[in-house]
Amino acid sequence: MKEGVDYRVKIHFKVNREIVSGLKYVHLTYRKGLRVDKAVYMVGSYGPRAEEHEFLTPVEEAPKGMLVRGGYHIKSHFTDDDKTDHLSWEWNLQIKKDWDN
Repeated sequence: MKEGVDYRVKIHFKVNREIVSGLKYVHLTYRKGLRVDKAVYMVGSYGPRAEEHEFLTPVEEAPKGMLVRGGYHIKSHFTDDDKTDHLSWEWNLQIKKDWDN
């Protein structure tokens, strides 16, 4: 990702069996093993249905500057009011000065 750009995260998900109340999307961002950010987004309450739901985070600006360039590891998960972990995944992100680096 180019430093300083505006971005959003879009997630498609399904609710299969029971109503999910107070669903939240949480992601923890790590750099060189240290947590540098935590974001919590309220997603809402959803009932089961065959079609996918879609969640889009608010617009955020990627960090910029020589000190923030490099690799980041993100741990994401969906949790609810009862602290049930419905889905967890991990992903990586590179912040670079230009698109072609």
